[in-house]
Amino acid sequence: MQIYIILREVSYIPGGIMISRIDLRVIIILAVIIGIGGCMTLVFMYHKDAQLREQVLTETRLAAAGIDLDTIRNFHGSDADLTNPAYISMKEKMVSIKAAEPLSRFVYIMGQRDDGGVFFYVDSETPGTEGYSPPGQDYPEVTDPVREIFTSGKEGIVGPTTDRWGTWINGLLPVKDPKTGEILGVFGIDIDAGNWTLQVIYAGLPPLVGTFLIIVIFLSFITINRRKDEEHEKLAISEQAYRESEARLSAILQSSPAFQFVIDQNHTVISWNRALEKFSGIPASEMIGTKNHWKAFFPTERPLVVDILLDRNYDILNELYGDSCHPSDLIDGAYEMTRFYPEMKENGIWLYILAAPYKNDQGEIIGAVETLIDVTERHRAEEAVKEAVKKLNLLSSITRHDILNKITMLQGLMMLIAEAVEHDPESSEYVKMGKGAINAIKKQIEFTRTYQDIGLNKPEWNEISDIILNVSKELIIKDISLSISLDGIQVYADPLIRKVFYNLMDNSIRHGEGITRICCTYDIQDDTLVIRYADDGMGVSPDEKTLIFEKGYGKNSGLGMFLAREILSITHITIRETGEYQKGALFEILVPKGMYRFSHPEQSLS
Repeated sequence: MQIYIILREVSYIPGGIMISRIDLRVIIILAVIIGIGGCMTLVFMYHKDAQLREQVLTETRLAAAGIDLDTIRNFHGSDADLTNPAYISMKEKMVSIKAAEPLSRFVYIMGQRDDGGVFFYVDSETPGTEGYSPPGQDYPEVTDPVREIFTSGKEGIVGPTTDRWGTWINGLLPVKDPKTGEILGVFGIDIDAGNWTLQVIYAGLPPLVGTFLIIVIFLSFITINRRKDEEHEKLAISEQAYRESEARLSAILQSSPAFQFVIDQNHTVISWNRALEKFSGIPASEMIGTKNHWKAFFPTERPLVVDILLDRNYDILNELYGDSCHPSDLIDGAYEMTRFYPEMKENGIWLYILAAPYKNDQGEIIGAVETLIDVTERHRAEEAVKEAVKKLNLLSSITRHDILNKITMLQGLMMLIAEAVEHDPESSEYVKMGKGAINAIKKQIEFTRTYQDIGLNKPEWNEISDIILNVSKELIIKDISLSISLDGIQVYADPLIRKVFYNLMDNSIRHGEGITRICCTYDIQDDTLVIRYADDGMGVSPDEKTLIFEKGYGKNSGLGMFLAREILSITHITIRETGEYQKGALFEILVPKGMYRFSHPEQSLS
């Protein structure tokens, strides 16, 4: 497959012409190299096979020379040989021959009956082992080449042959009567055919690898030369495309009402749009080709967000701008922030800044674009709204204080009335109803104290593990183990998010009925962060799982979980209860993408 791909690359000439004369020569040369290499590989393998056969035959001869094969005249070829001294002596020699020959697996002597059947006289295996053949055991797997040894009386190498014990190369030597020439049996040594085949294959590897290397070197040489020509043409096309892209980008930037400029990878300004010219008072002719873009925003030189982004020096980014500068949710690799510039204009201005990388067609960063929008009026409007809310809250606080004072006075009067009508059952019942109404009003008024702060402060990044630890210290948890696996998780939410975990933990202690453990973990499902708060108490019954988040429902004030839901909803976070009743409560806080981050970037991969 790799050779095919290279051939296609080699045979392609920009402009659409396929398979030139040079390409045909390449194919012919490759065919010759492959043919020569294949032949050499087969020759090496053939010689190795012949060498191994001669080696096995030589070892068979040497092994046979060390034993008195004439003793097989004394064998019976049956169980009677097991006590035959001649058999016992020959058995020991078979064992010693096998031990002396590292390649051998079986050493044996076979005989042939009058009906042509082949059997074993003696072998090298220990009685009771898998490969052992007792004297007289038939060998039905005998092949014709082995039978030929009995009839021709010629030594030789047979195989590979397969029998019940495996696949073998057999070195066979006929045992003849020196006087009459009668064949008394066949002495054999079996070699594992698998090892034999591996050695033959290994012998063919050097020419095969050499051929492959020659092909790789040859194709690499051709490909490199051909690619040089293609790269020259692609470079010319890329330069033209770059000029066209630069022209299009410039046209877009110049027509944009936002303040925009572009720098290349050397931090040199290559575009400075008309809106930024008018805003900064610096014409593009004085800025393009320089690295002075900082002059439009600061009295002294310092890196802008676009410079830091280009250098990927994020430590400086945090040092100069802190948490106000964060990754953009809309553009990969971009950063955004809103910042006040006191040195600009008469009273300073607020600017929204978006710095994004500028990439070529290959995805390589070749520059960066910074877009700035004057949001001073919007910021002033937001501040005015906050100031109005603060004044309304102050008025609400004063009013609430006055109402609570009146309620306290009413409670005192109700106590006096209760004493006066103590012996009048009907009037006492009315007094009781009045007390209940007064207490309900008091709870509602006290709730507004907490609820009035929701949304007053701007959402911020909150370290969840720190919040849970601080809440646990505030509640002074005793005899309850607390496990938190949320290190590094930050959630963008109203600062009152601590009340969410306060209510969860307070409910566990109040209504859990003897809980011993609280566990906080997280998971990410389809880009949504799921924070799980679990205890081992009674849990929430199925018919209450949604009601507990309704205003006024609950065993205490009935406002805790309602308040938690409202606090989270400000930044589109939701909460639900999914635990199994009587096995513990399980609250899941679902944080959408963009509303959570990790202080340790590697955690986002978990």
